[in-house]
Amino acid sequence: MELKHILLGVGFAFIWASAFPSAKIAVQFCPPFFFLFLRFSLAGLFSIVLGSYLGQSFQFDRKSLMLIAVFGLIQNGLYLGLIFLALTKIDSNVSVIIASILPLTVAFFSWIFFKTKMSLLGFCGLIVGLSGVLLIMLQRVEREYEMLGIALCLLGLLATTFSTLIITKININKDNILIVVGLQMIAGSLFLLPLSYIFEFWSVSFSITFLFTFLYIAAFPGIIGPVIWFYLQKEIGAVKYSSFHFLVPFFGIAISYFLLGETLTLSDMIGVMVIIFGLYLLNRDKKSI
Repeated sequence: MELKHILLGVGFAFIWASAFPSAKIAVQFCPPFFFLFLRFSLAGLFSIVLGSYLGQSFQFDRKSLMLIAVFGLIQNGLYLGLIFLALTKIDSNVSVIIASILPLTVAFFSWIFFKTKMSLLGFCGLIVGLSGVLLIMLQRVEREYEMLGIALCLLGLLATTFSTLIITKININKDNILIVVGLQMIAGSLFLLPLSYIFEFWSVSFSITFLFTFLYIAAFPGIIGPVIWFYLQKEIGAVKYSSFHFLVPFFGIAISYFLLGETLTLSDMIGVMVIIFGLYLLNRDKKSI
């Protein structure tokens, strides 16, 4: 793996982890669905305009357009919609820990639906990782609002698992990557708009903090993060790319602590280490195939 791939992978892990505490700040100023609608609409249009300016291609067949739309609906509408809603009920460090087990759920559903090989080592990694999540959940069973937030995160995790499987079917290259990023964000915004209109009261508490948070989420997790994600998937493959998920819990916990003052219990920390060990076992299994 080249140095540029390592730096991009670490950068992506940091950006992805930072999205959760940033979202926790955002929902204090604006309803979650409405915030995401604004974010995806503006960032999606900007990405398409920038891609057009750089001469990127709009030429997609019907199947590719359908996959891009479905990906945007699931990833941006369902996954992020559920995560932002969950962050009104739980700390951001809990949500980022749950989201970090994505490689485990992708491996499991690839095994179920696509008959991808999974050895005993990989299966053990899956069980160990899920045990870490259960450990984090068990101490919260008496706090119904937190359990609801965790349930929303788990539903979001299922959504992003399927969107990750879908992205492998889309023909993404350097000649259309910004257009793809923009189109899938527009698809997500169109899904979120009616939900926001029906269930939310549109109000925004404008401040410097809100403006900075909005611009950061729109630019980094919104555009730069997906571009890195799509690029690394093509350049180094899903196996090597997934190894950077080891860094997400550490970055997420650190950012949540310094930005929001959130802390974890001893049981949470043990759960994090169990999840990371599960990811390690799964990664070892992938390398052995």
